[in-house]
Amino acid sequence: MKITPQRARWISRIGAPVVRAVGTTWRIRVFGHQVDFSRADMVFAFLHGDMLVPAVLYRDIPAAILISKHGDGELIAQVLQRLGRHRAVRGSSSRGGARAVLELVRDQVHLPWGITPDGPRGPRGHVHEGAIQLAAESKRPLIAAGYAVSRGKRLSSWDRFVIPYPFARIAAWVDEPLLVPENVGSEQRRVLAAELKDRLNLAHERATRALRDW
Repeated sequence: MKITPQRARWISRIGAPVVRAVGTTWRIRVFGHQVDFSRADMVFAFLHGDMLVPAVLYRDIPAAILISKHGDGELIAQVLQRLGRHRAVRGSSSRGGARAVLELVRDQVHLPWGITPDGPRGPRGHVHEGAIQLAAESKRPLIAAGYAVSRGKRLSSWDRFVIPYPFARIAAWVDEPLLVPENVGSEQRRVLAAELKDRLNLAHERATRALRDW
């Protein structure tokens, strides 16, 4: 079924309250680096398939979330905005990216930003260099986060989107900030993209270990 803006609005009106209700039953523990979200100067990075967890965990924190214009992006944007205090900025590395970056830098400078660097088409875990360029142009550090869920449903989509079951235990691991030079060159972008990918993978491994030791 094609998700039109009208369908996205109707589905999100039902879906967001359900996600909010189920999310109140999740038991979430955050490990690793302690993030001060009262500071706006950061880019919080997590995998596309994990976005439901931080959307619920940080729903009361005002933030601008970069959501793609592809496929189900409209539905995701609608649900995120209905869940809490997030603002969706539409664009990605392959469609509407320049306009989205301009909106973030110009209009959302007072908020922390959230991105899924492997979106909108993957492959899962691959970090597009646009994430590095965004951090460079905004002079903001990148903070990688990973999540592990005790019980949930993983969809067969490219991103292996996870929906935690009610009363699931969830471990979140937050990495130390990754600093990106303002005048980053093409070779350095590739190196930093690879480092961010490694940090996301490590965050998932540490979240899984923390969940096991819970």
